[in-house]
Order: sequence, then C-alpha cells, then structure tokens
Amino acid sequence: MTKRNNFQSTAALLLFSLITVSCITTDKSLGENFIPDDHIIKLKTAEINIPVQMKMSDSLQSIFSGYLLLGAYKDPDLGTTIAGSAFQMIPTINDNDYGENPVPSYVRLSMQVSRSLVLDVSENNIPQNIYLYTLKKDLDSTTAYNNSITIDDIDPVPINTGGTVFFGGDSIVMNLSLDYAKSLLTATTEERDSTDIYVKRFKGLYMTTEPLPGALKGGRFNVINPSDAFMEIMYRHVDKTNNIDKDSLLYYYISTSRPYLNVFNHSSKVLESANPQGKILMEGLAGIKPYIDFSAVKTIFTNWATANNFNISQVLVAKAELRLPYEFPSNYVTMEQFPSHIFLATKEISETYDLPLYQPLSDIKVQSTGLNNRSSFYYSLDISSYLQKVLKGTFAGTSLKTWVTSIAQETNSYTGDVSYYVDNLVYCKATLNGNNDVRKPQIVITYAVMIP
Repeated sequence: MTKRNNFQSTAALLLFSLITVSCITTDKSLGENFIPDDHIIKLKTAEINIPVQMKMSDSLQSIFSGYLLLGAYKDPDLGTTIAGSAFQMIPTINDNDYGENPVPSYVRLSMQVSRSLVLDVSENNIPQNIYLYTLKKDLDSTTAYNNSITIDDIDPVPINTGGTVFFGGDSIVMNLSLDYAKSLLTATTEERDSTDIYVKRFKGLYMTTEPLPGALKGGRFNVINPSDAFMEIMYRHVDKTNNIDKDSLLYYYISTSRPYLNVFNHSSKVLESANPQGKILMEGLAGIKPYIDFSAVKTIFTNWATANNFNISQVLVAKAELRLPYEFPSNYVTMEQFPSHIFLATKEISETYDLPLYQPLSDIKVQSTGLNNRSSFYYSLDISSYLQKVLKGTFAGTSLKTWVTSIAQETNSYTGDVSYYVDNLVYCKATLNGNNDVRKPQIVITYAVMIP
C-alpha cells in the first residue's frame, strides 16, 4: 500500500507540472523594435545582361592528354577542324645488336582505336586517308600546346607507303617505308643505350588525316590510347663471327612518360568577334568559344549599383548564376552535340608546369560544373565566389579574361576526390543566344547591400 500511494503522488505531481508548462506562451515579438532597419540584411535579386564575345582558345595545352586524337571534321558553321598527333617510338630492347649490314623486310605500325567521336552517328564508317611523317623537331616540355608543331617541323614526305585508308573500326595498321626502317637500323650503341640520346636523332612521328573532299560535310575523330600502339621491324640479322644468319624482329612502343601531344588546326578563327551580332558558337578542342571579359562586367555592375543609389563595394553576393541561353534546335538529335558540362576558364601560369595553361575557375571545386538546364534551355554556372572577388577588385589582368569551355572530370578511385580540367580531347558544338537575342546572356545575382 505504501508503494502504491507514493507512485500515485508522484504521478499527480508530474501531471500538474506538465499542465503548468503547457500554459506558458512565448512573445516572439519581444525585442524586435530594438534592431535598426539598416542592420537587417535584405536579400534582393537582379538580372543583368552581360556582353559575350567569340574568341579562339589558342595555344591549348595538349601534351600528356592521355590519348592520341586523329581525325577531321567539316562543319557548315565552324569550318574545318583537323586533329593529329606527335609521339616518339622507343625500342623495347636497347642493347640489341643489329648485326652486319641489317636488311629490313618490312616495318609496320599498329594501333588499337579505343573509340570514335562523331557529331552524327552515320559518319562512323566514313573513309579517312591517314598520313605518317617523321618529325624534325624535338618533343619536350616546350612543345606543350596544340599549335607547338607546325608544317616546318615535319618532313613533307609521308613514310606510310601507298597511304592508309581507315573506314573506322577498332584498329589502324600502316605499312611503312623500308628506307625508314633502314634508318632505324643505323642506331649506334650509344643511341640504343640511352633513350634521351636516341630521340635526339630519331625525334618521333607525326600522324594526321585530311577532311572529306569537296562540299561534303562531317567527319570523325579516332581516339587512341598510346599504350595500345606498337611498331615492328622484321630484318635479316647476320653476324658471321657468331655464325648467325636469321630473321629477327624489333619492337617499338610509345612511352607515356615521354612527351606526346595532339595538334589541332581550326578554320573557325575567322569567326572571332568582340561584338557578335548573331548566335554565339562554342566549339570543342582549341576552337572558337564564348569569351567574357570580367573587367567589362565589373563596369556594368558598377553602373547598376550607382543607378540604384549604392556603391558596388557594398554589395554582398549571396549567389551569382551565369546563364547562357539557347534555342532548342529543330532536330532534337543536335542536342547530343552540346557539351554536358561547361565552366569558365582563365589562362594563367600553372604552378606545376610553369607555363600558361587554361584552368577552370576555382569555384568549380565548390559549385561543380555548369549544367545544361534542358527544360528552360540554358546553361547555368554558379560563379558566386568569383564574381564577389571581381566586384571587390581582387582580380586583375588575365584573371578577368575568361573562356566558356567544355569541362572534363576525373575521380580518384582511392580518395574519391574529383579533379576538373579543360577538356582537350572531345570535339563538341553548341549554338548559344547572342547579345541581340531576346534571351540574352546574363548574370542572375542574389545580393544584399551592406550599409556602412
């Protein structure tokens, strides 16, 4: 009985306290009149049109791109693009003696094609004439760009005798000149012992193709992993001293730790314009791209702030979205030519290579790449941090000169970290609205004005 009475008393007391608490109300307006209006941050939104130019992404880094790119494309708007590759062929055995007066019977270069890139699937099997030349220029860290190899750096006579016609597929095989094989068989002991010495004399090869003839449009790019390429020479090995007289094979490979690069040539440079009146074109590789000078953008924002009776230095950017609108094409298949991910890139000195390289803005590490909003027909790029620094005057010179470019990304399989870089391998095309269209390029800014 005693235990039951104690429990009832405790329960009654608890019930009373709950009823008492539930009757208490809070005055949420308490103290609201003590905060001055000029200390309350009020967010606003503005849509500000910005000028977009069209400019080539000249001298795009293309060394150590991971793949060799070979192909050509003719576009009715962008003109002709040709992609070729320069690389070194290194003997697999450096200490091999070629015998006395070695005579080659054949030399052959074989490459596996990882994949093909086309803007129209019907062009997967078009014929392409492939040409292979010897280089007259060393490949090293200074040959880092798509235009580092010129016609003067190439021996004009192709070494794939009779030419090579490629209809697409998974492999390219080229029979090469016996004179080229004879020259390789003259490598000295010193050259065979040192790759650095060897490539000073046998500098490498340049592979290219040509566009479709006449008025034909289209084309194809072939992507080749350099590790999937090798060259073989069959020759007669004679060594009377050791009583040797037999056929021998030599193999050569492309070393991915030594310089190799892709070379791009675009005819779209004639489309460059500081004030394009029509559509704005975005081309892959080192082609024409939308170009935004943020020193001009800062001037526009400064005038906007003045017109609204505050100073640009008072603007606190909550979010800044760069919108690049386009009109949905009449043929929906054309959308497949648009790049999936784009962002702004500047060309500045790289800390890693001590060379000027195109690099995405650091905002990409936080906001990720610009996405294609297909339901509203525009690309959306979050440039909040970058615009805030532009308005504060943090940036100057090349940091204000930006290209809108296709972006590639790579995920570290161990750490999960994502790296972003300018895509220098995939050819793409997008037609965007220009400065005179109804839906113009613009920055949509969500901001607050800080009262001093």
